[in-house]
Formats: sequence, structure tokens, C-alpha cells
Amino acid sequence: MRKQLLTFLLILLCTAGANAQRYIGIATSNYSGTNGLYLNPANIADSRHKFTIDLFSLNFGMDNNYGTIRSSNFSNAVGSDNFKISDFVDVKNSGKASFVLPYAEIRGPGALVSLGRKHAIALTTRVRLMNQVHNIDDSIFQTVTHSNDQTDYSSNGNKFNFTLHGWSEIGLSYGGVLFDNGKNMIKGGLTARYLMGIGYLSVISKNMDVSYTAATDLWRVSNSDIAARSGGINFDNTGDVTSNLFKGAGKGFGGDIGFVYEFRPNIAKYKYDMDGQTGLTDPGANAYMLRFSAAVTDIGAITYKNNVRTVAISNSGNTVALQGNDINKHTGSADSLKAYATQHGFSVADDSTTATKVHLPTALVISADYHAAKGVFVNLMYMGNLANRDNVGNSYYSQITVTPRYDVRIFSAGLPITYSFLSKSLKVGLGLRVSGFFIGSDDILGVISNNAYGANFYFGAYVPFGKRKPKDSDGDLVSNKRDKCPGEKGVWAYMGCPDPDRDHDGIPDSADKCPDLAGSKTAMGCPDADLDSVADAQDRCPSEAGSVAMGGCPDRDGDGIADIDDKCPDQKGLAKLQGCPDSDGDGLADNEDACPNAAGPIANHGCPDSDNDGVPDNEDKCPTVKGTIANHGCPEVSVEVKKRLAFAATAIQFETGKAVIKKTSYPMLNEIVKILNDYPDYYMTIDGHTDNVGKPDKNMQLSKDRAASVKNYFVSQGVAESRLVTDGHGDTQPVASNKTAKGRAQNRRVAMDLKLKE
Repeated sequence: MRKQLLTFLLILLCTAGANAQRYIGIATSNYSGTNGLYLNPANIADSRHKFTIDLFSLNFGMDNNYGTIRSSNFSNAVGSDNFKISDFVDVKNSGKASFVLPYAEIRGPGALVSLGRKHAIALTTRVRLMNQVHNIDDSIFQTVTHSNDQTDYSSNGNKFNFTLHGWSEIGLSYGGVLFDNGKNMIKGGLTARYLMGIGYLSVISKNMDVSYTAATDLWRVSNSDIAARSGGINFDNTGDVTSNLFKGAGKGFGGDIGFVYEFRPNIAKYKYDMDGQTGLTDPGANAYMLRFSAAVTDIGAITYKNNVRTVAISNSGNTVALQGNDINKHTGSADSLKAYATQHGFSVADDSTTATKVHLPTALVISADYHAAKGVFVNLMYMGNLANRDNVGNSYYSQITVTPRYDVRIFSAGLPITYSFLSKSLKVGLGLRVSGFFIGSDDILGVISNNAYGANFYFGAYVPFGKRKPKDSDGDLVSNKRDKCPGEKGVWAYMGCPDPDRDHDGIPDSADKCPDLAGSKTAMGCPDADLDSVADAQDRCPSEAGSVAMGGCPDRDGDGIADIDDKCPDQKGLAKLQGCPDSDGDGLADNEDACPNAAGPIANHGCPDSDNDGVPDNEDKCPTVKGTIANHGCPEVSVEVKKRLAFAATAIQFETGKAVIKKTSYPMLNEIVKILNDYPDYYMTIDGHTDNVGKPDKNMQLSKDRAASVKNYFVSQGVAESRLVTDGHGDTQPVASNKTAKGRAQNRRVAMDLKLKE
């Protein structure tokens, strides 16, 4: 293999920028200026800065999912004709390899301006380079990069995407507070960008079936569908890149959109009053406890119309044999490659007129930020790809990052810990900021060790002008810049100077009986909260307007008794009953009378006892029938009746194994009907029981059915169904032994009992 190609692929491997890291250790800071808008444009709303000027920043990274890099050996490997990739790469994975190749980003001059607290705008500039190989078969990669130890292999269905793209951007961002009720705030943001394409190269394989024989350096291609495209620059790497940087060989529009929700349960402690305004929120404070953020970034594409070229190479069914060295000799230009492919029987299409869209690496960014303590925060962030990797363009690889950070106005330090779905490995970073100067890495292990999948490094500077709560040296709630008497505590009405009416009640201190307490003219300057002409100090009811005659208390019902003394302030009553009425005239106030509309003795709490059984009507369950106190005013069930019911339990007969009552039992049942009619205030429980002959489940059902048959008979004789409650217990509640015929006969029964209605 040619050294030139090997060197290119080594650089391609060892300088891959994994996910175009976005200064996570710094950008999550609340004092990061415009750096935070690249994660979510809504972040600039309610910013901690009133103004920032961006100077510059540079971001460069390296990463891959193929293996860990021993960077100390890299300088020796590049330039040598005799080396193995294992000299500087420890291969960890196999299968499909993906790289985001050198990702470099320069952020240029820009600015952020807060328009009050709720709105902000920002102007940003940026130049980006992204070189990516996605989903290439690692066998192909190893064959090209293993100079001295290639192996035979066969690989089918190869589908991969290589896109190298450089472009510049001018962005205009807006962020605004959409909703704010104090404890809850919702912000929205939008970035619109004008995109200028510098140039791109792309090779996309929809399918490639290939095998390789190491001994002869021979490739065999049986099926292929590959398209190579370029715009702004051509396949020979020629083109006016400098001119494209400023003029744009391609043009397009893109942008970001996002929303942020902040939960601020302790917002009250960040409130203050100043310069005549109340309930202001400290603009320099991070008042939230939890912040949730969601954004879609890098939406859009750049269209190249001029200096474009697409060379499509395909074959189907016919196997083409190619010598490795010959391939290298003809990859120097598109025309040479086209001629070589045509010569070997490939179908080749060459198009220099069709415009091409190069898509941006659209991504979803979701995060949660927890304000754990003063200056201490923990951020959880997910970045996920949304781009279609079948298109010409670049894409990100998903990752999850946890970033604990210390974050105050002048200094912040973040420690991002990232799990990369590309390399399936953990990355650790460190971001430091002092005022507007910052430096850091989202993947520092590759910088300090020889056993990492990559590395990342960034630094930059901006000039911040922070928001702060106005100073008030004398504590009179008038800011220093507006205080006309800065060394003397005063009032806002007099621009910080003392007020001749100290309590501001409109009564000069000379005529004010209470000069340090705001009062009323009716009370000669003393407090009179209810304005009833009785000073609060003498007012029995200082918060309710009343009459002077009643000591400042009201009398709502007009019964001549002040409400404060009136037990029934909304009902006109009698003085002897402390203002309460006695509707039934029994000498007991209605509010204490259990029967306010029926006269009764005080002993009965004002209730009558119609049947004179010693139980007041309101407690008597049988108020018209004389009963006993123990039975709640109802007559007791006689001993004779209880005996009759007990006898009936075993005297009622049924047909064998059935719930059909024998007619011989009707006289007994009619006696029980008479008992029910004699005790109308009682209800009856009917419980069926069987012996243990037969299966338990059938006995259970038979007992229920027999109880129901007795109930149905009673209902047929005019007894209300609501007075009858049935249940069956099968053979579960014997009253005698089931081992004897006599015992079993006793167990076959229908028990009935009278119970007083609730």
C-alpha cells in the first residue's frame, strides 16, 4: 500500500473529533455568555449577563470507536514505510467502524445583549470543519491501514458514508421568557443562521460486496453502488478555499430551537424592593432549584450549485479484480479514477450540473440542571443524533454526560463525565473559567494518557458585563446611584432623604399622636386599621369597623350585642342567651338545643320524649312506641319470641337435598311472619347451615338457597324484602357433632334472629 494513503488514514483515525464537543464543562455554567446558546438558544433569556463581547474561542478534538490510541508513538509511525497499526492503536472493537474525523471549530467575534430581564439577543460567528466516516467495515479499514500484516477477508453489503465539510456561519439568536409566575418559569429561544459553504467531499456507498487476498494484494468487487461528490473544491483538493471562506461556494440557512423550564420553589428569598418597586428578582442570582432543557440544534443544509461534481460508480453481478497498487495510482484525481473504473468494466456516471445539499449534523439536546447548594450544581445531559446518515452531510453520535460543577460569577469549574455511544466508553473532562477567560477539555484522558479513544481541547475569551442587584449602602431601599442623601437613611418619595412625615400617614409629626406609626386622621395620626374612628390601641375589634358605642366592634344582627360578645353574631337573639335566639321558647338557645324547633326539657338537651320512655325523640329509634333505654327506646324482643325463633331453626323442613320447603313447615313460618309484624322496627337475619354429608361447595350453595327460600316465603306473606338479610354457611358452623345422626340433624338448620334497625 502506498505510504501517502496510509499516512492519510492514520491522521484520519488519530484526529477524530467524536461529537463536536460543545465546551460542556463551561457551557453549562450560568455565566458562560454565548457559549450556552449552542446547547439551547433559550439559555440566553434571563441571562446573568446584561452584555458580553465574544473575542474568540477554538475547539479541536479527536476520537474513534476502533481502538485506544498511544499518541506518544504517533510521530514515529507517520512517515514510516514499515510499521503496524498495532504500534500505536490498541484495537478494542470489531465490526463497523465510525469516525468523526478532525472536527475543528473557531468561534469569532460576537455579542450578547439582555433587553431587560425577559429578553435577550445575540450575534455569533463561527467556522467549522467536520470530517466523518460512518459505518465502514473494519476489515476494509484494517486492510488499508495494516501495512505489513494484511489478512484475507470477504465482506458483503458494505454501506458507509464519508463526508468532509467546511463551512462558516453568522447567527442571530433570540431568547425570551414565555411564562413566569414566580415559582415556575418557561423560556423559549431561536437561532437563525446564514450558512456559507467552504467546500465538501463525499463518498457514499449504498452497497459494496468485496473480498481481498493479501498474498497478491488483489481486490475483487462483485457488486457496488458508490457515489463520490464534491462542491466548492474538487477531487484533486484544488479550489479557492480562502475565497470560499468569505464568499461561500455554497449557501443555506439553518438554526436551533429550544425551550427551558425552571422550577424555583425558594424564589421568595431572591426578592427585594428598591427605588419604589416591590417584588423584584435579584438579576444576578440563580434562583432555580431544577432546570429542564430541550433543544434541536443544527437544523438546515447548505446547497452547492457551482463547481460541483458527482461521479457514480457501480457494477452488478460481474466480478471485477483490481490490484491494490493500481487503485492507489488512480485515486489522485476524479478523471483518473473515472477512466480506471470504466476500463475495468464499471458503469460510471459523471454529473457536473446537479446541485447538492449538504446537511448539517442535526441533534437533540436534553438536559436537567440541579442547584444542589450555593454555587454547586449537577447537570445531566443527553445529546442524540437526528440527522439521516444516508444523506450527504455529517452527524453526531449520541452521548450522556453528568457534569458536577462549582459555578459563581467570577469563577466556575466543571467536571463532565461522558458515556459515548460511539466508543462505548467513559470520558472525563475539565472546564475552568475565570471571568471571561476559559480553557478545558470534554475528554481530557486522551491528553494526559496513551490509553484513550480520543481527546478534546478548547480555550477562548469573552468580555462579560454581569447583572447585579443595585447597591444600597444606607439600607433605605433607594439605590446608591439614585440616592440624594447616600449617607442618611431616607425614603424613596424623597429620593433617599428623610421624610418630615416619618410614618407617611399625611399628618405632620408635630400634629401626629403616633409619629412613628402610620395612622388615620380620624384617630389623630394613630393607627386605625378599620377606619371606624376608634384608634387601634383602644379598639376592641381593630380589624373590623364598628361603632364608637360598642368600642369599635360591629353588631351584624343588630341585637344590641357586639359581635365579639355575641355567640350568634348573624342571628338576632337575647341578651340572657349571649345574643342567641330560642325558637321553641324552652329556655335553651338554638345553638345548644338539639331540637331547636320542638320544646323539651333542658335535661333532654331541649328535645321532647313523645312516648315517655326516658329516651328523647332525637335519640329514640322507636319514638312512638315505648321501649327501654338499653334498647334505644324500642321494645325488647321477648324471651318467648327468642325461644320460638330458636325452635324454628331446626323445625323448618326441606325436601331432601333441595331448597324446597315442605308444606308441613308453613304453619311455623306463618308464626314467624306474625312476629315480624309485631316488631316493625326490627329486621331479621336468616342463616342457612348444613351437615357435612356431601361436597363442601354444594353444601355451601344449598345453605344459601335454603335461606333464600325462607326469605321468599316471608316476602310472599307481605314482609318487606328490605327487612330480610340472608346468608349461607354450608357445613362450616356446626352446633353438634357430625358423627351421629342426631348431631347432623341439629346441624341442618335455618337460624333466624331479630335485630334492631340502624
